[in-house]
Order: sequence, then structure tokens, then C-alpha cells
Amino acid sequence: MARLRDRACDLVIVDPGVSGDRSAPDRLAALGAAVSNAHTTPILGYVSVTAGSVRAAHALARLGASDIVVRGVDDSPDAMAATIRRVVTDHAASRLVTAATGGFASLPTPIATAITMLFRRPELTRSVSDLARTAGTTRRSLDRHLARAGLAPARVLLACARTNAAYHLLAAGAVRPAVAASLVGYGSPRALTREFRMLTGHVPSAVPGRLTSELFTATVSRRLTRSSPP
Repeated sequence: MARLRDRACDLVIVDPGVSGDRSAPDRLAALGAAVSNAHTTPILGYVSVTAGSVRAAHALARLGASDIVVRGVDDSPDAMAATIRRVVTDHAASRLVTAATGGFASLPTPIATAITMLFRRPELTRSVSDLARTAGTTRRSLDRHLARAGLAPARVLLACARTNAAYHLLAAGAVRPAVAASLVGYGSPRALTREFRMLTGHVPSAVPGRLTSELFTATVSRRLTRSSPP
């Protein structure tokens, strides 16, 4: 638990039954104390189908666990990897979008929803035209709404969403840049490197050594808004 207070983590996976069901409440309470100050670490519960673990799952939900994985049901290697990627990406997206909450809140609901989906699943939006279609509008109208809200153009938001997802995949050490590029919707690793450098001033190989999560979020969040009124 001390490590959670002293360093940033992309994800905490909690198995309430790892040392017996009876210890789960105390350990969950300690976990809550460790992450309660900043609320910057998503929690993934990993439980067995036992009475004690089911009770612990309720406690995990109260702690704000992003998801619950049941041992032997949905914990195959591929399913577990996909769940971890989704939890980390969703949390990273919410942190980034929070920086421009005022702007997004002023958008028409269909556009705000489309942008939320973009940041949560950037691989599903291949172009600004795709984003405009999801929002139920035209590219020109989309950018006009974004400009009035003080937000960056749609092409920049698309780059921020992809780069944000790629950063957290790379920071976790789970994949190489070429795989990260494919997972988040880039046509090639070179395209990832180009946008990553444009937005952060760094190349993907700088993750996480020279580009910490805090620095990355602060740098990219500034790109979400326009530097001056349109």
C-alpha cells in the first residue's frame, strides 16, 4: 500500500481472496486509504465465486472499482488483457477530458457524446469524417461548434485521443510502439510517432522515462483547448 502513496500506477488489480476471505475487509479498507487522496488509480477487482468474494465485490464497488473480473469465467489471457486495456484507457480518457470539462459541457449532446466515445475507444474513429457522422453533423458544423466552445479543431481532438490511449499502453509496458499504433487506430507506427511528437514534443520511446503520466496529461490537456478565442 505504501507504494500506491509514493508512486503513480496505471491500475491496481485487487484479489480479495488471495490470503483468505477474512482478511479482505481490512485489506480493502487499507487500499481505500491508499488511493483516497488523489483518486488517480483505477481499481480492477478479481474475484472467485465464493460467498466471501461476493461480499468483497460489493466493497470493491463502493471503492469505485472500474470493473470486476470473475476467476474462471472471464479471465482468459485475451479477455483479461482487453479488460485491463479498457479500464486503463477509460480512466486515462476521463482524466484528460476533465481538463476541458467546461468546453465539452457547452457542446450539443450528440457532439459531446461522440467526443466522449472518441476518447474511450479511439480505434473506432478513423477520421474527422467518422467523428462528424457519429455526432450526426458535418465536418464544418462540428468544427464550428468546437470553436464556439473554445475547444481545439476535431483533427486535434482525434490526435489527442489516439495519443492518450497509446501513451498508457506504452507506459504499462504491455506492447511495443508498432502494436500500440495498430490498437489505437493509426495506419502505421510512423503516424503514431508523428502525432506523438507534435502533441508532446517527445517520441514514443520517451515513455515513461522522460514523459511521466502527470507531464503527459498536463501537456496534452492544453492541446484540447484553443490558445485564443476563435
